[in-house]
Amino acid sequence: MVLYPLNSLPENHAQGHPTAPISAWDAVLGTQRQAASDWWLVAQPDHAALAGDLAARIRSPQFPPLDADVVQAIALHDEGWAAFDRAPNLNGRGRPLSFFEMALKDFLRAWTDSIERARQESAIGGILVSEHFCRLGRWRLQSVEDTPEDGAAVHDFLEREAERQQQLSRRQNRGLEEILVLVDVLQFCDLLSLYLCCGARDAVKFPQKFNGQTVCMQRDGELYRTDPPLFGGGVSLAVRARRYPSSQVSSATTLPLLLG
Repeated sequence: MVLYPLNSLPENHAQGHPTAPISAWDAVLGTQRQAASDWWLVAQPDHAALAGDLAARIRSPQFPPLDADVVQAIALHDEGWAAFDRAPNLNGRGRPLSFFEMALKDFLRAWTDSIERARQESAIGGILVSEHFCRLGRWRLQSVEDTPEDGAAVHDFLEREAERQQQLSRRQNRGLEEILVLVDVLQFCDLLSLYLCCGARDAVKFPQKFNGQTVCMQRDGELYRTDPPLFGGGVSLAVRARRYPSSQVSSATTLPLLLG
Protein backbone atom coordinates (compact mmCIF):
# COMPACT_ATOMS: atom_id res chain seq x y z
CA MET A 1 0.00 0.00 0.00
CA VAL A 2 1.20 3.51 -0.83
CA LEU A 3 0.25 6.07 1.84
CA TYR A 4 -0.86 9.60 0.94
CA PRO A 5 -1.07 11.55 4.24
CA LEU A 6 -3.85 14.13 4.14
CA ASN A 7 -3.65 16.40 7.14
CA SER A 8 0.01 17.33 7.49
CA LEU A 9 2.91 18.63 5.42
CA PRO A 10 6.66 18.29 5.77
CA GLU A 11 8.06 21.01 8.01
CA ASN A 12 9.91 22.93 5.32
CA HIS A 13 6.71 23.31 3.26
CA ALA A 14 4.61 24.16 6.28
CA GLN A 15 6.96 27.11 6.84
CA GLY A 16 6.84 28.12 3.18
CA HIS A 17 10.54 27.65 2.48
CA PRO A 18 11.26 26.06 -0.92
CA THR A 19 14.16 23.65 -1.11
CA ALA A 20 16.53 22.39 -3.77
CA PRO A 21 15.58 19.10 -5.44
CA ILE A 22 16.03 16.09 -3.21
CA SER A 23 16.17 12.39 -4.01
CA ALA A 24 12.78 11.21 -5.27
CA TRP A 25 13.14 8.14 -3.04
CA ASP A 26 13.72 10.36 0.00
CA ALA A 27 10.60 12.37 -0.85
CA VAL A 28 8.50 9.21 -1.16
CA LEU A 29 9.82 7.58 2.00
CA GLY A 30 9.32 10.85 3.90
CA THR A 31 5.59 10.73 3.20
CA GLN A 32 5.41 7.04 4.14
CA ARG A 33 6.85 7.85 7.59
CA GLN A 34 4.90 11.07 8.03
CA ALA A 35 2.59 11.41 11.02
CA ALA A 36 -1.08 11.80 10.05
CA SER A 37 -4.52 10.73 11.15
CA ASP A 38 -6.07 10.42 7.68
CA TRP A 39 -4.70 9.01 4.46
CA TRP A 40 -5.56 8.13 0.91
CA LEU A 41 -4.39 4.57 0.34
CA VAL A 42 -3.24 3.54 -3.14
CA ALA A 43 -2.97 -0.21 -3.74
CA GLN A 44 0.29 -1.37 -5.28
CA PRO A 45 -1.35 -2.81 -8.43
CA ASP A 46 -3.07 0.56 -8.99
CA HIS A 47 0.21 2.42 -8.54
CA ALA A 48 1.79 0.02 -11.08
CA ALA A 49 -1.05 0.62 -13.54
CA LEU A 50 -0.32 4.34 -13.26
CA ALA A 51 3.37 3.60 -13.95
CA GLY A 52 2.27 1.85 -17.14
CA ASP A 53 0.10 4.82 -18.12
CA LEU A 54 3.09 7.11 -17.62
CA ALA A 55 5.36 4.87 -19.69
CA ALA A 56 2.85 4.79 -22.54
CA ARG A 57 2.80 8.60 -22.68
CA ILE A 58 6.50 9.41 -22.55
CA ARG A 59 7.54 11.44 -25.58
CA SER A 60 11.21 12.18 -25.16
CA PRO A 61 14.30 11.59 -27.35
CA GLN A 62 16.22 10.68 -24.18
CA PHE A 63 14.08 7.56 -23.68
CA PRO A 64 14.09 4.41 -25.79
CA PRO A 65 10.95 3.47 -27.73
CA LEU A 66 8.65 1.31 -25.63
CA ASP A 67 6.59 -1.38 -27.32
CA ALA A 68 3.34 -2.79 -25.98
CA ASP A 69 4.99 -5.72 -24.14
CA VAL A 70 7.30 -3.38 -22.24
CA VAL A 71 4.49 -0.98 -21.28
CA GLN A 72 2.37 -3.91 -20.14
CA ALA A 73 5.21 -5.26 -17.99
CA ILE A 74 5.55 -1.88 -16.30
CA ALA A 75 1.79 -1.79 -15.68
CA LEU A 76 1.87 -5.28 -14.11
CA HIS A 77 5.10 -5.02 -12.13
CA ASP A 78 3.40 -4.93 -8.70
CA GLU A 79 0.49 -7.24 -9.47
CA GLY A 80 1.71 -9.70 -6.85
CA TRP A 81 0.84 -7.23 -4.09
CA ALA A 82 -2.89 -7.60 -4.81
CA ALA A 83 -3.28 -10.28 -2.13
CA PHE A 84 -1.85 -7.91 0.49
CA ASP A 85 -3.70 -4.73 -0.51
CA ARG A 86 -7.31 -5.84 -0.42
CA ALA A 87 -7.59 -4.25 3.03
CA PRO A 88 -5.21 -1.98 4.94
CA ASN A 89 -2.52 -3.70 6.97
CA LEU A 90 -2.34 -1.95 10.34
CA ASN A 91 0.34 -1.66 13.00
CA GLY A 92 -0.38 -2.03 16.70
CA ARG A 93 -1.54 1.60 16.92
CA GLY A 94 -4.01 1.32 14.06
CA ARG A 95 -1.81 3.14 11.54
CA PRO A 96 -1.82 1.69 8.00
CA LEU A 97 1.44 0.06 6.97
CA SER A 98 3.24 1.33 3.90
CA PHE A 99 4.67 -1.02 1.28
CA PHE A 100 8.21 -0.68 2.67
CA GLU A 101 7.13 -1.79 6.16
CA MET A 102 6.00 -5.25 5.13
CA ALA A 103 7.82 -8.39 6.28
CA LEU A 104 10.51 -9.85 4.01
CA LYS A 105 8.52 -13.03 3.43
CA ASP A 106 5.68 -10.89 2.08
CA PHE A 107 8.06 -8.94 -0.14
CA LEU A 108 9.45 -12.14 -1.64
CA ARG A 109 6.01 -13.62 -2.22
CA ALA A 110 4.75 -10.39 -3.84
CA TRP A 111 7.89 -10.06 -5.96
CA THR A 112 7.69 -13.66 -7.17
CA ASP A 113 3.96 -13.45 -7.94
CA SER A 114 4.49 -10.15 -9.80
CA ILE A 115 7.25 -11.68 -11.93
CA GLU A 116 5.11 -14.70 -12.73
CA ARG A 117 2.19 -12.48 -13.75
CA ALA A 118 4.41 -10.47 -16.11
CA ARG A 119 5.97 -13.67 -17.48
CA GLN A 120 2.52 -14.96 -18.41
CA GLU A 121 2.15 -12.03 -20.80
CA SER A 122 5.59 -12.01 -22.44
CA ALA A 123 9.15 -13.23 -22.03
CA ILE A 124 10.51 -9.69 -21.99
CA GLY A 125 7.94 -8.74 -19.37
CA GLY A 126 9.11 -11.55 -17.11
CA ILE A 127 12.74 -10.55 -17.58
CA LEU A 128 12.15 -6.85 -16.86
CA VAL A 129 10.09 -7.38 -13.73
CA SER A 130 12.46 -10.09 -12.52
CA GLU A 131 15.52 -7.85 -12.91
CA HIS A 132 13.66 -4.96 -11.27
CA PHE A 133 13.16 -7.00 -8.13
CA CYS A 134 16.62 -8.54 -8.34
CA ARG A 135 18.04 -5.03 -8.18
CA LEU A 136 15.96 -4.41 -5.07
CA GLY A 137 17.13 -7.72 -3.60
CA ARG A 138 20.78 -6.91 -4.25
CA TRP A 139 20.31 -3.47 -2.71
CA ARG A 140 18.78 -5.10 0.37
CA LEU A 141 21.74 -7.44 0.80
CA GLN A 142 24.10 -4.46 0.71
CA SER A 143 22.05 -2.02 2.78
CA VAL A 144 19.86 -3.87 5.29
CA GLU A 145 21.07 -5.85 8.31
CA ASP A 146 18.84 -8.89 7.93
CA THR A 147 18.91 -12.04 10.00
CA PRO A 148 20.95 -14.89 8.51
CA GLU A 149 17.69 -16.61 7.59
CA ASP A 150 16.35 -13.55 5.78
CA GLY A 151 19.66 -13.01 4.02
CA ALA A 152 19.60 -16.61 2.82
CA ALA A 153 16.03 -16.15 1.57
CA VAL A 154 17.09 -13.15 -0.52
CA HIS A 155 20.07 -15.10 -1.93
CA ASP A 156 17.74 -17.97 -2.87
CA PHE A 157 15.38 -15.54 -4.58
CA LEU A 158 18.24 -14.04 -6.60
CA GLU A 159 19.50 -17.47 -7.67
CA ARG A 160 16.05 -18.57 -8.80
CA GLU A 161 15.50 -15.40 -10.75
CA ALA A 162 18.90 -15.58 -12.45
CA GLU A 163 17.92 -19.00 -13.74
CA ARG A 164 14.49 -17.74 -14.80
CA GLN A 165 16.04 -14.82 -16.69
CA GLN A 166 18.37 -17.14 -18.56
CA GLN A 167 15.48 -19.32 -19.65
CA LEU A 168 13.33 -16.36 -20.71
CA SER A 169 16.21 -14.73 -22.60
CA ARG A 170 16.12 -17.59 -25.09
CA ARG A 171 12.50 -16.73 -25.91
CA GLN A 172 13.14 -13.13 -27.01
CA ASN A 173 15.69 -11.27 -29.12
CA ARG A 174 16.77 -8.21 -27.11
CA GLY A 175 20.37 -7.90 -26.01
CA LEU A 176 21.52 -7.37 -22.45
CA GLU A 177 22.33 -3.68 -22.90
CA GLU A 178 18.86 -2.92 -24.25
CA ILE A 179 17.22 -4.94 -21.48
CA LEU A 180 19.11 -3.06 -18.76
CA VAL A 181 18.00 0.29 -20.19
CA LEU A 182 14.40 -0.94 -20.22
CA VAL A 183 14.72 -1.96 -16.57
CA ASP A 184 15.89 1.61 -15.90
CA VAL A 185 12.72 2.85 -17.61
CA LEU A 186 10.58 0.53 -15.49
CA GLN A 187 12.26 1.74 -12.30
CA PHE A 188 11.93 5.38 -13.35
CA CYS A 189 8.20 4.99 -14.06
CA ASP A 190 7.80 3.04 -10.81
CA LEU A 191 9.38 5.82 -8.75
CA LEU A 192 7.58 8.58 -10.65
CA SER A 193 4.27 6.84 -9.97
CA LEU A 194 5.12 6.41 -6.28
CA TYR A 195 5.93 10.12 -6.06
CA LEU A 196 2.60 11.04 -7.64
CA CYS A 197 0.66 8.57 -5.47
CA CYS A 198 2.10 9.69 -2.12
CA GLY A 199 1.26 13.41 -2.34
CA ALA A 200 4.86 14.60 -1.94
CA ARG A 201 5.47 18.28 -2.65
CA ASP A 202 9.25 18.39 -2.68
CA ALA A 203 11.08 19.17 -5.89
CA VAL A 204 12.89 15.94 -6.73
CA LYS A 205 15.49 14.35 -8.94
CA PHE A 206 15.44 10.75 -10.12
CA PRO A 207 18.45 8.42 -9.90
CA GLN A 208 18.14 6.99 -13.41
CA LYS A 209 19.93 8.63 -16.33
CA PHE A 210 18.84 8.37 -19.94
CA ASN A 211 21.39 9.38 -22.56
CA GLY A 212 23.37 10.86 -19.67
CA GLN A 213 20.52 13.12 -18.53
CA THR A 214 18.81 13.11 -15.13
CA VAL A 215 15.10 13.88 -14.82
CA CYS A 216 13.85 16.36 -12.20
CA MET A 217 10.28 17.16 -11.20
CA GLN A 218 8.65 19.98 -9.33
CA ARG A 219 5.08 20.67 -8.30
CA ASP A 220 3.43 23.92 -9.42
CA GLY A 221 0.09 23.96 -7.60
CA GLU A 222 -1.66 20.86 -8.92
CA LEU A 223 0.58 20.59 -11.99
CA TYR A 224 3.68 18.39 -12.00
CA ARG A 225 6.47 19.53 -14.33
CA THR A 226 9.39 17.42 -15.49
CA ASP A 227 12.75 18.75 -16.62
CA PRO A 228 13.42 17.86 -19.37
CA PRO A 229 9.78 17.73 -20.52
CA LEU A 230 8.69 14.11 -21.00
CA PHE A 231 5.01 14.29 -21.85
CA GLY A 232 4.73 16.56 -24.88
CA GLY A 233 1.99 19.12 -24.35
CA GLY A 234 0.99 17.51 -21.07
CA VAL A 235 -1.18 14.62 -19.93
CA SER A 236 -4.06 14.12 -17.55
CA LEU A 237 -4.10 10.82 -15.64
CA ALA A 238 -5.67 9.42 -12.49
CA VAL A 239 -5.15 6.73 -9.89
CA ARG A 240 -7.66 4.95 -7.66
CA ALA A 241 -7.46 5.47 -3.91
CA ARG A 242 -9.51 4.82 -0.81
CA ARG A 243 -9.78 6.79 2.42
CA TYR A 244 -8.52 5.55 5.77
CA PRO A 245 -10.26 5.81 8.17
CA SER A 246 -13.25 5.43 5.87
CA SER A 247 -16.04 6.60 8.17
CA GLN A 248 -15.54 10.34 7.63
CA VAL A 249 -16.12 10.61 3.85
CA SER A 250 -16.70 8.35 0.89
CA SER A 251 -14.03 5.66 1.11
CA ALA A 252 -13.17 5.47 -2.61
CA THR A 253 -12.09 8.11 -5.08
CA THR A 254 -9.98 8.77 -8.15
CA LEU A 255 -7.08 11.17 -7.66
CA PRO A 256 -6.52 13.37 -10.74
CA LEU A 257 -2.94 14.00 -11.89
CA LEU A 258 -1.79 16.68 -14.32
CA LEU A 259 1.70 16.50 -15.81
CA GLY A 260 3.28 19.14 -17.99
